Amino acid sequence: MQPGEEAPALLDRLAALEAGVTYRAPPPDGQPPFRHQPGHLPLLLSAPHGAAHRRDGRYKQEDEYTSAFARLLAERTGAHALYACACSDSDPNWDRDTPYKAALRQLAAAHDLRFILDLHGMSDRHRFGLAVGTMCGASCPGRHEALIVATLTAAGFTQATAHQAREYPALRWDRFVVNHSRFTGGLTSHTVTRFAAEELGIHAAQFELCASLRIVGRADPAGIVQTVAAFETLIAQLGARG
Repeated sequence: MQPGEEAPALLDRLAALEAGVTYRAPPPDGQPPFRHQPGHLPLLLSAPHGAAHRRDGRYKQEDEYTSAFARLLAERTGAHALYACACSDSDPNWDRDTPYKAALRQLAAAHDLRFILDLHGMSDRHRFGLAVGTMCGASCPGRHEALIVATLTAAGFTQATAHQAREYPALRWDRFVVNHSRFTGGLTSHTVTRFAAEELGIHAAQFELCASLRIVGRADPAGIVQTVAAFETLIAQLGARG
């Protein structure tokens, strides 16, 4: 974050970026339902569920503002972004073989990617703000998981257990849980995080943001500012470490 930067400008930029996503409309003929935003760091922010998508024959709702978050963080840090921009006939994250993952494979080779941060959205009903999934350490080295925890903590978030989160009487958006049983990053499904780690040999982690940390108009502006600052620091440190 820039010193003195105000939340309204940040929220306006997120809203402007999200305006380019057509949640339930298909892309123009011949175009994929996702786009690549080039960067110069060997890191990529992924948002495969930024628009509606089909899973097992049924359409699933978009993770609002995850595409905007990926784009915003990419333009502020120099990382690459791959994000959903229109409705997809497949699930870019869940299905084993998808055009989205094929594009990710090409980008990984072309830009020598070293780390992928895969962004998703979760409901406020889980009562905590951020879920970090590293497949219980299988998708990235322990030093990276420790760096994620340390960076979130330094940014004002507090680590909690899943049991502690269940006991909260209301949402605590400043709490995060690592490898929650619902948000492991891909122990039982063919996620982008799992694809990156197992098929591309790239370290990766999945980040689930609650609605109150990402959706402009519903989110706490202070929470969005804090989240953006945390990810900016994390991306800078991951880029420095490789």
